[in-house]
Amino acid sequence: MLSPDARSLYTGAVTPPPGYVFDQAIATTYSLDPEVLLLLSAHIALTRSPSADQVDPIGILESLRRLSGRLSVYVDCGHIKAPSRESVLYGLLEPVIAQVKAPRGGVFHPKIWVLRFVEPGADEPPLIRFLVLSRNITYDRSWDIALALEGHPCGRFIAANRPLGEFLRSLPEFVAEPVSEPRRDQAAMIAEEVWKTKWELPDGFEKVSFHVTGTSRRKWEPPRSKRMAVVSPFVTDEALSWLERRTEDLVAVISRPEELERLGPDTLRLSGKWLMLDDAAETEEGEELLERDTLGLHAKAYVLEKGWNTILYVGSANATGAAFVQRSNTEILVELSGKRSRIGGVDSLLGENGLGPVLSEHVPSRELEASEDRVPRALEQVRNSLGEVGLKVVCEADGDIWRLTLLSARPVELSGISDLKAWPITVAKSRAADAYGLGDSLKVELGEFVAESVTGLIAFELLAETIKLRMVLNLPVEGLPGNRDDAIFRFILNGKDGFLRYVLLLLEEYSDGFEGGRDIFKIKSGTGSITEGFPGDVAILEELVRAFSRNPEKLKDIAAIVDRLARGRITGTVVPEEFLKLWRVFETAMEGARK
Repeated sequence: MLSPDARSLYTGAVTPPPGYVFDQAIATTYSLDPEVLLLLSAHIALTRSPSADQVDPIGILESLRRLSGRLSVYVDCGHIKAPSRESVLYGLLEPVIAQVKAPRGGVFHPKIWVLRFVEPGADEPPLIRFLVLSRNITYDRSWDIALALEGHPCGRFIAANRPLGEFLRSLPEFVAEPVSEPRRDQAAMIAEEVWKTKWELPDGFEKVSFHVTGTSRRKWEPPRSKRMAVVSPFVTDEALSWLERRTEDLVAVISRPEELERLGPDTLRLSGKWLMLDDAAETEEGEELLERDTLGLHAKAYVLEKGWNTILYVGSANATGAAFVQRSNTEILVELSGKRSRIGGVDSLLGENGLGPVLSEHVPSRELEASEDRVPRALEQVRNSLGEVGLKVVCEADGDIWRLTLLSARPVELSGISDLKAWPITVAKSRAADAYGLGDSLKVELGEFVAESVTGLIAFELLAETIKLRMVLNLPVEGLPGNRDDAIFRFILNGKDGFLRYVLLLLEEYSDGFEGGRDIFKIKSGTGSITEGFPGDVAILEELVRAFSRNPEKLKDIAAIVDRLARGRITGTVVPEEFLKLWRVFETAMEGARK
């Protein structure tokens, strides 16, 4: 049922199945690393398996163009991570990312993807893939769990899908800043299709249903069971007591050792087995105050035995009071059920073919001393304040240079904080400005930047005593340069060689040439030939003729890019004159074909 030997890759989970292409997607996450989102975008749009050191920036640029308006990522406000490296490409993520505040005051914690795939040229219903994860859209080295369901929308609403459909439809209502009408339409369309989708279930399971907590006053609790096992990296006394009252036998609790150490003696009498991963680490992404790379246990699962059946819950909810008792966190759980004779039960989970080989018994070492959490609490309070005071970025032109100013509608609460820095994530942290003035003056000058570096994605570094916290907010921008996106194109294409590489990518005849390309975070001056990085001598004319005869739609993309660069008055420096002469022939041919 849950075996550590069954592994899957994040990139594989978002790859279209054979015969299908990507159409739309909505994702939700507690925390987000923009660098990871760039890499996932390249994989979704270009169906490749990139890493940060392998993807050509031109490939990233094209993937973001293809996904424009078709990918929406909803993230808990204040929990976008400051990326480790700067890139002007981050500016193109602004319309993709929507910051959310949990309706009941906790954290927005669900981790799901809903992907819509279509068959080109076929008049068939789309394929809907639903992923429920225990991990965020970040670099992660922890033990996670993922469930993938697929199906096609049918002609009627399915009652079991209603909570998930309502949640997706409501996402635009939870955002900190209003989203565009197309985003609302996307959420409504995908929500309706999910509501009507008949899912193909994993082998042995007979029924699936969905549970969303923290979006309304609606209560959820598991059914009364004979036996139960809990897998949760975070646990609290009140949540475990709440779960134990709903089963006759709380057989085992699997968690992190430091979490088990914090439990009271009465709680430790609720179960006979307190287990941990052999190599469990100290941090977990999701409900901690300070983000670090995650290690050890990160999966959340609840296994119940009821009569002849086993019920499995997987999703985002830890066994904490915020998730289950107060229900202040927004969480998603998927319920799968089937005959225990086919899918196993609690003993299977803990046995040799389950998690047993990687588990060890937790033996309490000593009673923990009361920890001093004043500093983390101060950082968390300032994080929340930054997301609530109405920050925005104002741009003012000075020739080709843009002055960026950070304005706040209300003072930021800086109690307990000794330093506050801010900078656009498109530039290095070394250009950070002192932002401590947000505590009283409501205005901070961020500095002067070229158009391609202008963005509303602003990183903040908070310092309390010796502890630092970094975060990013996607802020509204007033006076955004009208040519900002064109400037990013020019910067990434980096001259004539880059433009020709981009044309070849659009034609998609030599995709392997981009697998070993330049670092996506460093653009160097091109010094090689126009075919550098491609096998043999590539003839642009031959590829254009092939596209014109086989797939003229590809030429429309090239026409749009040439027009875009021409509008930016940079044709002479990016688009070779030889190509323009050749392209005019194809423009004439395309016009003739339309008549």
